[in-house]
Amino acid sequence: MKVLVTGATGFIGNHVARMCLEQGDEVRAMVLPGEDRSPLKGLDVEIVEGDLLKPETLGKAVEGVEGIYHLAAIYAVWTKDPTLQYRVNVDGTRALFEEALKRKKEIRKIVFTSSIAAIGVYGDGRLADETTPFNQWRYGNDYVLSKFISEQVVRGMVARGLPAVIVNPAYPFGPGDRMPTPTGKLIVSILKGEMKYYFEGGISAVDVRDVARGHLLAMEKGKIGEGYILANRDGNYTFRDFARLVGRIAGVRDVAKRKIPSSVLGAAGRAMELVAEVTGKPPQSTYKTSMYSTQNIWFDPSKAINKLGWPQTPVEVSVSDAVDWFRRNGYV
Repeated sequence: MKVLVTGATGFIGNHVARMCLEQGDEVRAMVLPGEDRSPLKGLDVEIVEGDLLKPETLGKAVEGVEGIYHLAAIYAVWTKDPTLQYRVNVDGTRALFEEALKRKKEIRKIVFTSSIAAIGVYGDGRLADETTPFNQWRYGNDYVLSKFISEQVVRGMVARGLPAVIVNPAYPFGPGDRMPTPTGKLIVSILKGEMKYYFEGGISAVDVRDVARGHLLAMEKGKIGEGYILANRDGNYTFRDFARLVGRIAGVRDVAKRKIPSSVLGAAGRAMELVAEVTGKPPQSTYKTSMYSTQNIWFDPSKAINKLGWPQTPVEVSVSDAVDWFRRNGYV
């Protein structure tokens, strides 16, 4: 099967591209002009340049493929241009899929990478699932809102004949986290002995390799128009407990010993945001991002497990592999 992978240089996308090659797919990777292509070094992939902000560049990326994995997006807590994430994540997705609709006789299936950010959060210990209504209007930052809107756009296009399946990854971590992601940054800070504090809230941690496998299973078995949460059923942790788990596995003492009140976290986020607006430099957090994070962002992946036959790597194994990768690659 010939497939297009957008975002193939990214954390999840690179794992998806590699797994597609392993199962014998012919892979075309769409990259931005001038983008660092080193994550694709040594891979037998066709590289095509395309820009989600320039719809006229997308037709050649889609031409002749049977499947599309659309992972490319901007994932940031803050951007100098507040419209950027909407233009890329929403308008860019629409533009790419308009090209796909022109070729829907050729394209068998599309896997669109949304996010758990596009789903509601209970925040009180209950696990959200694919039926939980979005409710993050108060604390959702531009990334959260753009992913929710882009998912609605895709669902609308499914009604027009787009053969798309939606996957909603939780907080991925594991080998190959070059940026690193927010979960990866948390792990690195623990390895450096910097994670002495914790705050309210929790994450739904999941192995990036499982997330990539979930994409391939969605392509193979996913039902058009359906969404599948890619989380680990044993991966719902408070920040404190996850940090301490990492510390125990990594052999780091005194992790997450003192609690930071949510009010202090929110005030710090607001202050960092104000500084960013003056300097133009991205802040570590913002008010909305900080307050969103103080919720228990926990999810139930039963649908993906039962309907797709999706595997689950034990969280302890994933943490150990992530710790080893960061240490081997000079992050600590």
